[in-house]
Amino acid sequence: MLKHVSFLSRDVGAALAFYARLGGVTEKDLVTAEGHRRAVLRLGEGRLQFFGVAGEAPAPHPHWAEHVAVHVRGLRALLPDLRAAGVPVTRDLQPSPGGRDMAFVLDPDGRQVELLEADGESI
Repeated sequence: MLKHVSFLSRDVGAALAFYARLGGVTEKDLVTAEGHRRAVLRLGEGRLQFFGVAGEAPAPHPHWAEHVAVHVRGLRALLPDLRAAGVPVTRDLQPSPGGRDMAFVLDPDGRQVELLEADGESI
């Protein structure tokens, strides 16, 4: 079973705030023995971990094929709110292959994030 996925972040606080808007809950936010900021965010049963390391920058691939996928509730209302907050939308609202609402946005580090309507699933 997957424990977490870890990413570099230019601004760990901005990453936490962004994913909190998608339903994420911060579980840890600390400074490591090496002096790096480390935060763990729970999204349903999964975890994302972010590191702020001086002199290091994330380099996410711009293609949507490399992405983080998140179930959300109320995507049709959430997407305009994200857009109004300046979040770049890279694939507008459309049906997913399974027929659910889906869209892609960029997180604060430029990482592609697929938003997929939860439709009654526990998230």
